[in-house]
Amino acid sequence: MKHLKSGLIGIALLALVPFAAIADDENKVLVTVTSGEPQTQAMAMILTNQLLERGAQVNILLCDKGGKMGTTDYDGPTLKGPDATPQQVMQAAINNGANAYVCALFLPNSDYTEDDLIDGVGVATPPQMGEFMIEGTRFLAY
Repeated sequence: MKHLKSGLIGIALLALVPFAAIADDENKVLVTVTSGEPQTQAMAMILTNQLLERGAQVNILLCDKGGKMGTTDYDGPTLKGPDATPQQVMQAAINNGANAYVCALFLPNSDYTEDDLIDGVGVATPPQMGEFMIEGTRFLAY
């Protein structure tokens, strides 16, 4: 009887594993910022911080005009509300656990190099992003 109980408990625990995996996948979010508009960039990062506070696993992908936000050359305005620049709000998200990247096309198609990226911002690769996006990821584009 004792073996039967532990066997049933083990089966019950194994049955929960797929649900835990689904729950984790449902908390994956890719936030893509292509806009060069400071209010749009800031709102994207404010909402990203909200997702992080709620336990989401977040990757930020900066492309096109949004890519500049990941560089030392960024000179965005301090906005009322967050009382910070969009880049500063993004840095808070990075400090709260988000991963931030410029897209793979940004550097080769601009005058920037990896040395121009701010601390905490890397260069995304298509395989890396594809792996993150493959299952259960929600997408937000700004």
